[in-house]
Amino acid sequence: MKANETKVDKFLATNETTFAIPVYQRNYDWDLVQCKQLLFDIIETGKNEKVNAHFIGSIVYVHDDVYTASGLTELTIIDGQQRLTTITLIFIALYRLAQKLENPTLASRIYKTYLINEFAPEAEKLKLKPTDNNKEALRYILNSSDGEEFNGYSRIIENFNFFKSNINKGNFETVR
Repeated sequence: MKANETKVDKFLATNETTFAIPVYQRNYDWDLVQCKQLLFDIIETGKNEKVNAHFIGSIVYVHDDVYTASGLTELTIIDGQQRLTTITLIFIALYRLAQKLENPTLASRIYKTYLINEFAPEAEKLKLKPTDNNKEALRYILNSSDGEEFNGYSRIIENFNFFKSNINKGNFETVR
């Protein structure tokens, strides 16, 4: 086994790659306690000029030479699904806030770098490929307009709403 240290933003920015959560993994179940702690850690690290990184844990994946129909590299996430999904929710909150702040260049950069594979077919665009029960919730928060209701329950929705409410103009640059 080979281990590499990398920053999560660089990992998510990998082009033409999907991060697949296999069906045998537990469901995404982080609650607000873990989300608050992660956001607090990100903000505290971002404010501290003496610290340039914060260890969020490992993400273990395999690439068994599996590619999607459109040729995207598919990395199967073995460990780190909770963190990877939560970081994706933070990037979606940043993307939506950049749109709200009328910064289309930054919004586009976040969207195309961390959230989608730009040139993939619509069905394969999302970089994070959660299990089916969370896939619709992820698509919803990425593509819905404010005021639109999601039919069903998912921690993805609940946790995204937390990040959307707690990442604001005042801490945007620190979190980003």
